[in-house]
Amino acid sequence: MCQNIFIMQDEIKPPSWLEAFPDSIIHESVPEPLPEKAFVWLLAGSLDWCLTIERCVKVNISVIVLTNKLDIKQLTKSLQYGAKGYVNLNVNSRTLQQIRETILHGGIWVPEQLLLNLSSVLLTTPSNYKSKNKLKSLTEREIQVVHEVIKGLTNKQIARILDITERTVKEHMTSILRKLDLRDRRQLILSLK
Repeated sequence: MCQNIFIMQDEIKPPSWLEAFPDSIIHESVPEPLPEKAFVWLLAGSLDWCLTIERCVKVNISVIVLTNKLDIKQLTKSLQYGAKGYVNLNVNSRTLQQIRETILHGGIWVPEQLLLNLSSVLLTTPSNYKSKNKLKSLTEREIQVVHEVIKGLTNKQIARILDITERTVKEHMTSILRKLDLRDRRQLILSLK
């Protein structure tokens, strides 16, 4: 079982956390040593919060960033450093449990109200995915499809650009998502940006 560790000032303890995870631990900083299996819930803006995300990610610990106020820049920064989720500090216990389950199953949690903004930010951010080892399993044509998906193009637009049928694009997308163990285009974009 994974331990839930909340890292923040002692005076902040919304009751939803203890309701969702009665065995959770609250620390002001990352405990030493870090448990092998843990979920770290980290308050954004706290001292060295981005470095804490990086440190946890290096040892394969999932980090969910908690915030007092949802902000697209803070969300983007959280994801860039490797956080698996971003959520309002006062979310209810059921949502906390859903977030954890989503991440346990390989997903990323982003508040719905920021999802559209995030897609816009990602589509205008230059891609730096050529160094990703994940893409080594893809064929040359699948990599071409990925390149167009990252630009935000539809299957129809990709088909026109690559001079293939829309059905072929769909087949490539199915293969890409299967090989990279992703659910959908949005996850593909998030994993490569």
